[in-house]
Amino acid sequence: MRSLVLVMLAAGTAFAHPPHYIAIDPPPPPVEWRHDPALVEWSTWLGFGVGVASSPPLVAARGAIEAADVHSAWTFSGGVEATLPITHAVRIGPWLGLHDLEPMAGAELQVTRSPAKLDLFWYDGEGVWTLRAGGGRDHMTAALAWGYRCPWKLWGPYDRATRYEIGARVVLAATRAYSDPRDWTATLGLEVEPVGALRYLLGIRSWY
Repeated sequence: MRSLVLVMLAAGTAFAHPPHYIAIDPPPPPVEWRHDPALVEWSTWLGFGVGVASSPPLVAARGAIEAADVHSAWTFSGGVEATLPITHAVRIGPWLGLHDLEPMAGAELQVTRSPAKLDLFWYDGEGVWTLRAGGGRDHMTAALAWGYRCPWKLWGPYDRATRYEIGARVVLAATRAYSDPRDWTATLGLEVEPVGALRYLLGIRSWY
């Protein structure tokens, strides 16, 4: 009888005070890369352009003013760039490169999310405007570019410290000699991040 009473008391206590369960919050969903830019975003590029160039005459008669020789021209370039955020969509940073074998350096301004979603190369990236200026030993240069970019790593989680970007862009570029304003080039061309382009063209899925 005493045992029965103890069992009934225990049951009543359990009914009055049900067991407490610890709530475990689900992990937060991964943040999409375009809403969580990295501190340092960097890339490399190879490019070419076609346009016109002006060259001063090699020999001029004393006292005579010779017209510059304007002709068609091809240019080749390559380099590396890195940017830091100013705002969520505006970034600034340095670049180093070669322009027709002349070493050059300078700064660039990027406006990302232009548009915020741009589906190219089998992946939904974004558009980006780039304004670049700088110079080398003999020439100064400036360029305006628009193109597509996305992270090298197509799936998260993403590193918030550094991030490598791939893509391609159309570039309007100009150079001018410091010593003679008649020595200049103006070209329209294409710049491509080389390894990502090769990965896409060859379909090397293990590189993703």
